[in-house]
Amino acid sequence: MCQVSWVMASSEDLRSRCLLIGNSRWHWAEQTGDSHWVYQHEAAAPEALEAPSDLLSWAAVGVIPNHPGLQSSKRLNLSAIPLQGIPPWLGIDRALAGWGAWRANQNRVGVLVVDAGTVLSLTRISADGSFSGGLLAAGYGLQLRAMSEATAGLTETSPFVLDPKEAETFPFETQAAMRSGVQQSLVGLIRQAHAQSPWPIWLCGGDSPQLLPKLQEQLGMEVIHAPNLVMEAMVELIS
Repeated sequence: MCQVSWVMASSEDLRSRCLLIGNSRWHWAEQTGDSHWVYQHEAAAPEALEAPSDLLSWAAVGVIPNHPGLQSSKRLNLSAIPLQGIPPWLGIDRALAGWGAWRANQNRVGVLVVDAGTVLSLTRISADGSFSGGLLAAGYGLQLRAMSEATAGLTETSPFVLDPKEAETFPFETQAAMRSGVQQSLVGLIRQAHAQSPWPIWLCGGDSPQLLPKLQEQLGMEVIHAPNLVMEAMVELIS
């Protein structure tokens, strides 16, 4: 394994970055040009804070490491999110995603934001920019791990569906049945929510590619897939 050493950089060389510390991954936005940002979603890596950069803003829903680079003065809090009626317990990732989708939707109607991460969150933002409740459920990978850890006969399996045969409604193979069952349960939850709030659906989160095809197929409508929705909203807020 190679070791990376960070060298001192002048202020002109520092790249501006934003960070969201998630439950399973760290999400980065890095400015590479005057107005161009790139986004990365990686395993938690506190050593990345040692890289020469200018951390403009950071937020967290996961465990926060004790690191001098995470200055409290640069932490983004719920009070900075321009939505109405945000409860104090709402995860800032949900607030950012909700505001980002609502703003991009140009406030025409409400939005239904699905963040398919460790926990699948469904957040409703009304047309006037008010938080209107939501749902939480164990995410794709979390459900698979729960089945393997709580039983003797079901082994842990990757959440990624690679075999085309797993598109079958009732797979024969056990692990395929686990993956298909979880996928269908989450898609069913989203479909039911959309039936009650028929607003545009915005989909983000690490497991969103596993849900998108089946979701579009069953809803018969476009689902707006925005994998960088949360970080794009953070960048927009601080710009």
